[in-house]
Amino acid sequence: MTHAVSTQHPISVVVPSYDGRVGLDRCLRSLDAQSFRQFEVIVVDDGSRDGSVSDVLARHPNAARVANGRNRGFAASVNAGVGASSAPVVLVVNDDVELDAHCVAALVEALDRHPGAAAVCPRLLRTGKGDLLDGAGDGMTRSLRAFRRGQDERAAGRYLDEEEVFSVSGTVALWRREAFERLGGFDESFFAYYEDVDLGFRARLQGAEFWYVPTAVAWHAGGATAAARRRELDFYWAVRNRLATAARCAPAGWLLRSAHLIVVAELASLGRAAAARELPRVVRAYGDVVRASPRLRRERRVILNGATRGWGELRPLSDRAFPPRRRRRP
Repeated sequence: MTHAVSTQHPISVVVPSYDGRVGLDRCLRSLDAQSFRQFEVIVVDDGSRDGSVSDVLARHPNAARVANGRNRGFAASVNAGVGASSAPVVLVVNDDVELDAHCVAALVEALDRHPGAAAVCPRLLRTGKGDLLDGAGDGMTRSLRAFRRGQDERAAGRYLDEEEVFSVSGTVALWRREAFERLGGFDESFFAYYEDVDLGFRARLQGAEFWYVPTAVAWHAGGATAAARRRELDFYWAVRNRLATAARCAPAGWLLRSAHLIVVAELASLGRAAAARELPRVVRAYGDVVRASPRLRRERRVILNGATRGWGELRPLSDRAFPPRRRRRP
């Protein structure tokens, strides 16, 4: 398979890593095998404690390293990598991702095809379970819940069309540097989870597009690097950052027209947290958002005052009232 790749966009590849020895090595090997060769690789060591980044980079001497003195989180690590990079296009890749040999080429071609796109994203499959999707771009429900389209569904015959999506996942995305920097990059207060949704929402408000590119394929290990902190991430950071994103970015028309859906969705989330015995983490998330409300209101004014799109333009891009039920294979 060959690709007529545009050569006008040299790329910086930013790979945040935290104690991800095995995944990082596989990720960098897949980058070494790309048919598109015009890129630099920057690995951001987010305060790893196991020496994994130094060990892996010894086998990949062409990759540069940016070191955080402590674990600052995914958002800050990506921003640091972008700040250290030089190219007009930036590919953000999790360290637990492997790319098909033509993935970068296909993403570059798609970015050229869509001049209004702030970023494009690939077809993500589950590592070791190539018949299952990990995601096909991000959707947003009218109840203000972001979700990965197609996650855990059978891959065969699904999501094979290139199409516009609400936003792109931080797992793998090719960004125009100008758009990323104009928006201020990821909000570092988010630490992890929803930082990509928040950035995508802000870009949407300014009229940007996002596109899903099924000819670009990658495999994701599915949170392998965050397994030890999964419950904190799911029941504290995800809740906190979801609420903060809605408070900062959702136009008044969206909040008013979908208030009943938003309330029902929050009650359902509280029920799931209670069943999992994780209500204290969720309550802490709610409390932190309430305490941050003066700051969030100030940020909301800045974000919405700069918006060129409102609820009327965003409504066609919104999806179901609630995220679709995941279809897990037995």
